[in-house]
Amino acid sequence: MLKVLKNKIAEVETQMKAKLEETRATFTHPGNKGTSVEDSFRTFLREYLPSRLKIGNGEIIDSNGQRSGQTDVVITNEDHPFFLTPNSPNLFFVEGVCAVAEVKTKLTSTGLTNALKNSCKFKKLEIVIGKGTLTKSSISDLERFYKCPPWFIVAFESSLSLDSIKNKIVEFMKDNTVKTNRLVDAVFVLNRGWIINFGDGKGSFQFLTQKGKSIEGWAWKDSNSVLFELLGWLSVVMPRMILSNPILPQYIIPGN
Repeated sequence: MLKVLKNKIAEVETQMKAKLEETRATFTHPGNKGTSVEDSFRTFLREYLPSRLKIGNGEIIDSNGQRSGQTDVVITNEDHPFFLTPNSPNLFFVEGVCAVAEVKTKLTSTGLTNALKNSCKFKKLEIVIGKGTLTKSSISDLERFYKCPPWFIVAFESSLSLDSIKNKIVEFMKDNTVKTNRLVDAVFVLNRGWIINFGDGKGSFQFLTQKGKSIEGWAWKDSNSVLFELLGWLSVVMPRMILSNPILPQYIIPGN
């Protein structure tokens, strides 16, 4: 069954790449090309993620007044108070967000730098976990993804090698004094592979060496099943909480 699902998603990945070529043949404006590619990825997520999750795009805020930039993909859970229109930009509350992504037609060095800046802006947002909220996660993930949801990049193609992408991320962190969990969490390049930050190596999602040791920090791997592995990563790292109180009151009632 696993092989059947893996092959099916691999075919979807091929179709998405073909969609990119169709888009290039149809549109000349970069904005139109980008919108079409983003739509195809959001459609994929709607089909393969659990039905309790909703997929949109827009901006995210927290109860401290922090705000993200425009975000290509926003995945919300069933506790998000309302969902407006699936194909138009919306405003989201971070407590109801499971993960967000930026979609790139072609990931360039400049595009990667801009995306890293956007990820840092998003990672300033903070989830307020109310009293009585139930969570089930490792301590590592509670400190990481339950403070601010995972942020990732999906690139349909890139002239950059996976190792180069990883090195540019590490260099950006050093140059801007960014903590390892305060920027992008993963990069997925279709038909190429992925680059993932495994944090302290004690999270629920781990990458083991042949000797069974869990890797810390950034690692990359070639893969011809990128979308399949992206779904696996998301299913593990997206925060799952049972809220004791609704989200909206803390935004509209001061001190709630």
